[in-house]
Amino acid sequence: MISRTIQLFTILFFILISCDTAYSQNVEKQKIIIEGKTYYLHVVKKGEGFYRLSKDYGVSQKEIIDANPEIVNGLKVGEVIHIPFIKGRTDNIKDSNDFVYHTVEHGQTLYYLSKKYKVSIDDIVTNNRGVDKALVQGAILKIPVKKQKVLVEDGYAYHNVKPKETLYGISKTYHTSVDSLIILNPALKSGVLSVNSRIRVPLIKDKDVKTTSVVDEDLKIEDEEYIYHSIKQNDTFNGVCNIYNADKRSVELSNQGIDTNNLQSGYILRIPKSAIKKAVPLPLNKRSSEYIIHNVRRKETLYSISNKYGVTINEIKEINDSQLASLKKGQKIKIPTQEYLNDQKLKSEEVKKDIVKRKRVNYTDTITVDCLAEYKNNFDETLTVALLLPFDIESTKKANIVTKVVDEEEVEVPREKPIVSSRSRTFIEFYEGALMALDSLKKQGVKIHLLTYDTAPDTNRVKEILAQPEMQLADLIIGPAFASNLHLVSEFSANNHIHMVYPLSSMNEEIEQNPFMFQVNPSDSVFFDQYSDYIVNMSDTARLVVVSSSKPSDDEKKLTHMIKQKSYLRAMQHGKQPDFMQIPFSTKDIQGVAALLSSDKKNIVVVPSTKEADVSKIVTTLKGVKETTKCEVKLIGFNKWLRFQTINPEDIFELDTEVLTTQSINYDDDATQEYIKKYRNWYHTEPYAVAPYFVRSGSNSNYSRYGTWGFDVAYYFVSARAQYGPKFEYCLDDIKAEQIQFNFNFKRSENWSGFYNSGLTLIKFAPDFNVKVEKL
Repeated sequence: MISRTIQLFTILFFILISCDTAYSQNVEKQKIIIEGKTYYLHVVKKGEGFYRLSKDYGVSQKEIIDANPEIVNGLKVGEVIHIPFIKGRTDNIKDSNDFVYHTVEHGQTLYYLSKKYKVSIDDIVTNNRGVDKALVQGAILKIPVKKQKVLVEDGYAYHNVKPKETLYGISKTYHTSVDSLIILNPALKSGVLSVNSRIRVPLIKDKDVKTTSVVDEDLKIEDEEYIYHSIKQNDTFNGVCNIYNADKRSVELSNQGIDTNNLQSGYILRIPKSAIKKAVPLPLNKRSSEYIIHNVRRKETLYSISNKYGVTINEIKEINDSQLASLKKGQKIKIPTQEYLNDQKLKSEEVKKDIVKRKRVNYTDTITVDCLAEYKNNFDETLTVALLLPFDIESTKKANIVTKVVDEEEVEVPREKPIVSSRSRTFIEFYEGALMALDSLKKQGVKIHLLTYDTAPDTNRVKEILAQPEMQLADLIIGPAFASNLHLVSEFSANNHIHMVYPLSSMNEEIEQNPFMFQVNPSDSVFFDQYSDYIVNMSDTARLVVVSSSKPSDDEKKLTHMIKQKSYLRAMQHGKQPDFMQIPFSTKDIQGVAALLSSDKKNIVVVPSTKEADVSKIVTTLKGVKETTKCEVKLIGFNKWLRFQTINPEDIFELDTEVLTTQSINYDDDATQEYIKKYRNWYHTEPYAVAPYFVRSGSNSNYSRYGTWGFDVAYYFVSARAQYGPKFEYCLDDIKAEQIQFNFNFKRSENWSGFYNSGLTLIKFAPDFNVKVEKL
């Protein structure tokens, strides 16, 4: 960890939200005896109502309210209530999802009940003998529940949203909870349920369902007066009282009707909070020294030293605040003492307890997020941002050690002018841009604690970082850089509900699995739908010509097909014939290209190839054809073209070219000019995009290639988190954090997936040699 030399701010803050899981019809419901009467103990979950509980337990709603008069005005999440245990009915509730129990009220008829529950009168009569002759007020009827067919795919049930459906209604249809649906479809937390959208529904197979207790062993149920203890096999009355350090007489009086000499598993004991005795804390022993000093001997390694002292290599590295890649004779290193390691373990356990405590925060009753209220511009909290990048500091250290002959002997000495290794440069530049962004946010009042980690050289290092207790307290993770480490970080992010930004690579197989992930740089194919829409929309009064490679790639074929299909559909909607032409390019068929162009209207020429050799030949040919035919041509190109060195920039201007790209800089913007000035002052070099177009930015270039990238990523996401809190993903339309190089517009690919950047920028190269940048 290199934060000791570069950390900016202090203080940690952490918010995690967890959801209770919904009841399964096979859950073992535990009983409690109060004043001689037996009840089931139930903790109310979000989205549950009297109707749901009556089905789960096989009782009527009236019976539930009679047993709990205080809930007559409604249920509250987390409230502990008693469900009547009725011999012969509720002692066998495995069919509770097949029926709902209804208490007949004055004036109700069989016709009314059939309409209310959407079943036939015959079904009600079949399950309730004698009701066709008389319907008695107060009688409890068994109403069959109508079954629905479920589409099952990939281990989930999938539901297509119909008009006027609500999330609550869908949860009832599939016998689940609102929270369960939100967990599987995080996009639904915004409260927007789009018609015809598809949502995932939890699917529980009988063979996969395990009988579990209502009371989690690690999570006690309690209310203002009592803690409810789930009796397990071999529990004794004295043992339970000792667990809670509670007065035995008080516990016994609170559980009249329970045989204290023979506790039965499946029942619950009430532990009065007033009966719990105060514990006296033990004095802490004074800690001894944290480490001892070891003098490295000849040929000693970290492995041999760790074995000698009975500690791990990582523990030695951690206390020395470096990776100690090479040891030298006489070098002094710290060896942690066992007391120090025990103390670190205790601190780690305290952090874990804090994490568990915070994870138990329940969802609020509403599933919507008010982006204009609670969190907007709330800079009181300190945000913990973890930056995980492969700086590979060791490679730079090695690059700065050279061999020199001194007194006829070869010795290793530091370079006179330090350099940064090519393996480190990309990520150091990204980091430099991120530091500038955090500095700007700090001046706006945002408090940030930055944790910076070097993830090189391999996945083992990433595992070590994720095992650090402070990582679980992060509010935002930026990284990793490579797909090889993505699964580890994504899994950690999803399990701990921490937003993560995947900033650089376009390879991503995890986005469908992690709703907390944001991908900044998706693959080109993600944009094909937007590319084709833009191209077809601008060609209403023009001829649309696609010039493809002689051997087109799969992506090229896919984009061409989408453009053609949309072109035909748009023309037919307006009752026109599509003016669409397509030709595979060949230098031997230049006349064929010329023959496709129209002389009486504009020609929109699309070249879907991203191969430099093909694009260069096609551009040169089009320039010649335009000069010969005098046809009006507008060329459409794509992101990778901007780095092609064999394209003649003058041809691009002459062809009135528009390039669709994910990133570019508008030099006419005042904020951009201010950023460029600040970057020069800080790092004495030029930001990447200051370089001219159609020039590849090689590793030996004298300007930064990734500084602006790092600035945009850090500024956008830290600003979003600071302004809109831990649910900022539901306020994306409100985020106004301007970017220098990007045009961030994040969308989910499915209701349950992470986000990808769909923002595009248009660069217009006009024949008068002016360049204009527009965000689409």
